[in-house]
Amino acid sequence: MQGERIFLCPDIHLAAAKKARNNPLVYKWCRQFKLLSDFDQERWAERISCDPTIEMFAICKHEGLQPQVGVCGFTSIDRHNRSAEFSLYISAEYQKNGYAREAMGLLLDHGFYDFGFHRIWGEVFDGNPSLDLFKKLGFEINGILRHSYFREGRFINSTMIDLLDHEWRRRN
Repeated sequence: MQGERIFLCPDIHLAAAKKARNNPLVYKWCRQFKLLSDFDQERWAERISCDPTIEMFAICKHEGLQPQVGVCGFTSIDRHNRSAEFSLYISAEYQKNGYAREAMGLLLDHGFYDFGFHRIWGEVFDGNPSLDLFKKLGFEINGILRHSYFREGRFINSTMIDLLDHEWRRRN
């Protein structure tokens, strides 16, 4: 899957992914509740390699040595109901450069056109500025899960969002 500046590749560089996920600017918006070790990252890679409900991609730049700027993909893939949860993070040093928007566009195209999903959904922690991006892409807010995660000494809410295939096709 190719965009103007990036492409999605199934070969995730585990050390880069672990470094990005352990950065406080990324970590605070993820479900993980502890820093990842090399063992954690290797276990994750083994799990996704044999789990048909997970499909993850490295987000790589076209130019230079094709550095990995982040990771995205689908989890909770339900082929019968044609739905999946999306996952996305951009390494801190590449944030606020439009990579998230381009990666999500490629991922949504892949999900709706190649996988044939009817619904792609996600969860966004309170305060995460990416919610604005998801709304611009057409995601609708489904509701709030109150006090769903314990972060920085307090419980926080999360916002459930989704996008349907016909909504995405209409926008594109």
